Amino acid sequence: MSRASMVMTSESQVYVFDGFTLDVGRRSLSRGNEDVVLGSRALDLLIALVEQAGEVLSRDHLVSRVWPSTFVEESSLRVHVAALRKALDDSATGRRYIANVPGRGYSFVGQVSRQRRGSAASPAEVERSMLPPLAGRESTLATLATMLQRCPVVSIVGPAGMGKTSTAQRALALNAPGFSRGARWVDLSQVRGGGVVAHVSGALGWPGADLPRLIPTLRDTDLLLVLDNCEHVLEEAAALAEAIAAQAPRLRLICTSREPLNVAGEHVLRLEPLAAAPGTVRTLAEALQSPAVALFVERARAASDNVVFDDTDVPDLRELCRQLDGVPLALELAAWRMPAVGLKGLLARPDDWLLLLTRGRRGAQLRHQSLRAAIDWSYGLLDDLERRVLRSLAVFDAPFSLTSAVAVVERSPDTASIEDAVLRLVDKSLLQPCPQGCELDDGTCYRLLNTTRLYAVERLAELPDDGGVRARHALELQRLAGRPSAMAAAAM
Repeated sequence: MSRASMVMTSESQVYVFDGFTLDVGRRSLSRGNEDVVLGSRALDLLIALVEQAGEVLSRDHLVSRVWPSTFVEESSLRVHVAALRKALDDSATGRRYIANVPGRGYSFVGQVSRQRRGSAASPAEVERSMLPPLAGRESTLATLATMLQRCPVVSIVGPAGMGKTSTAQRALALNAPGFSRGARWVDLSQVRGGGVVAHVSGALGWPGADLPRLIPTLRDTDLLLVLDNCEHVLEEAAALAEAIAAQAPRLRLICTSREPLNVAGEHVLRLEPLAAAPGTVRTLAEALQSPAVALFVERARAASDNVVFDDTDVPDLRELCRQLDGVPLALELAAWRMPAVGLKGLLARPDDWLLLLTRGRRGAQLRHQSLRAAIDWSYGLLDDLERRVLRSLAVFDAPFSLTSAVAVVERSPDTASIEDAVLRLVDKSLLQPCPQGCELDDGTCYRLLNTTRLYAVERLAELPDDGGVRARHALELQRLAGRPSAMAAAAM
């Protein structure tokens, strides 16, 4: 199929977001089976915003689209934006679709998919051609596709910035054609407690349905449903997933979360860091075969035409990808800083990465625009003990055992509670188990990603006993120095 034949004219275009369907050719907006009444100017304004969703459109641009040959006051634009918000926004969940960017204009911030009118695909199917390539996730997507054939619920789990949403988007696009009802994408990031079922039912065209009424409507539905960002509403998402798994055998559910739902029928797919180039690689062409280097180089070149790499940069590229742990968000943010500070500048400031790596895509969710915001989101979901444990573990700059973790957290006889908190941090993707074969004498070892550790170091100062933590860490290092670890013994 030629590129030209893949391009759809705006007149045949249908846009779908959270249960709304905007048909440009028919000039209609509906939600489920109900029409949403809008004035002609408000509809023109919505079309202009949705066509360029995620971009900030200036007031002059919008006025020229909606009133092409008429002089209008800026207040007229504000009136029509207010009318759109009244028609679209959900006061129950706090969901808003049109953002005002002071001094710049307006942006449509909903998750939009598009379809040609009359297509056999579901209105919520995301066009494959619109999605960026996913470096290093080919085998993950193949595994996920296999899981969907036999598992009612697949949870994509991983740390902040590991690419869970991007992987789910690609999985939806690749697998939706295999379902007679296509696919639906539901973003839960703005949903507050108690609103999950209402949000999902509205997106599926059954506004107001509670769980007992929603599940029967899905019982014989051959549909792929994606619930993105489940971690802050985990109990509600889990209840919905368990009901779907038990009572809707033809429906398949993909959830993205920083921890598993822990429900019957769930299979967990943990996203691993992108692989960096091995030490044997010498040329840039060879290094670009590793997904971490390929992602960084591609994003850095996109950030500026002046960014050029050659074979002499390979050691620095490899080291940067290693220090950023192959985390896609960290690599993208670092790439955007390349034109300003250079490759060696990035490597020279690892202790400042939380400050340095703050510029992301403006259309992205706020917590995906900086490393600090991404980890803040996870940290805010922890209980008091989990936070204290995470901050204490910042003293480790190398892998450590569960025994060592307990030893540095606090002088307390309640070892079981601390051990449980450590394991919960593993579940929540804030602590990483070391690969098989890296066990310490005390058993399985764990580590903090470098960016997570920098965040935890900052938070450690908030502990009234931070000096005691460091002292206990020194004592633990002395204890370990008295006997070589299994890894050290193997290296001798």
